[in-house]
Amino acid sequence: MRRFLAALWARLSNRPLALCDSGDVDGITSAALFLRKYPDGVVVLAAPSEVNRSWWIKSFYWTFVADLPCPGKVLIRADHHKTNKPCAKVEYYDPEAPCSALMAMKALDLESDTVVNSLVKVAIETDTASINSKEAEELDLAVRFASYSEKLYIARALATNGLQALENNKIRKLVERGDKAKRLMLEIANQIPIRDVVNIYSPINLGISYRQLTIELQHRGARMVNILLRLGRRTFRYYCGADKNGPYDCTQVAIKLGGGGHRYAAGAQYKAPLLNTQRGLDLFINTLKTYLSIDKLELLELSRGSIKTLTY
Repeated sequence: MRRFLAALWARLSNRPLALCDSGDVDGITSAALFLRKYPDGVVVLAAPSEVNRSWWIKSFYWTFVADLPCPGKVLIRADHHKTNKPCAKVEYYDPEAPCSALMAMKALDLESDTVVNSLVKVAIETDTASINSKEAEELDLAVRFASYSEKLYIARALATNGLQALENNKIRKLVERGDKAKRLMLEIANQIPIRDVVNIYSPINLGISYRQLTIELQHRGARMVNILLRLGRRTFRYYCGADKNGPYDCTQVAIKLGGGGHRYAAGAQYKAPLLNTQRGLDLFINTLKTYLSIDKLELLELSRGSIKTLTY
């Protein structure tokens, strides 16, 4: 309701209205670029799965959409996802681009802005899983565990102050929170045996970034990592990471689960049938078996303090 009212207020007050991905630095950076171009603009954040199923998102006319599927009524869209088909009046769409923020910079005519260029550089690092600067690492940690309002705060602070916003006391606390979660993720990663393909099921949220876990396991030698997180009784979230030059394609699994993304990084969110929640896990298992052309699947089940190896 909060997001709907924000979008409605923007339209009633004739303010520029943007829709950006809520999930990562690329989406938040794209939102910051929009706010730098339009300081009086209004940003709504959403996940890709929400865009695909939300009637109210599809009912609004958006000035700008970035890093998301096209909801239908859009003036300008900036994106780089192969699975997100263009539909805006003006498209800055390149599936070979390293991040959507790069396309947003071009779409919003901000290429001569040095602050914007520094933000885009960080977005490229985070979205290609090649973080090599302190700024990229800290912004990634801050965004991953921020609430909706905190993400909007980060976007507004970046729009005003660029990467200097990372010195803001409120954002420093978000970085510290993210760093604590990262240490927990590394403890879990230390317990996971590395295979060519690693498949994981987490029946409860352990308070870590599961995308971060896919990246860490890839750095340790896995060529494809598939993680299913149970978000609620019926709701499941899929994360996938794969080597850019390897034989595996994350989108081949994500699309079957109702999501999308890139060959090397993709995801999905879906619901199990009301009367048979086990099918949520079964769908994940059977989709992987079909994609990997195997009869038996080794699945690591994560719980607090232990990891079990199961075979399906």
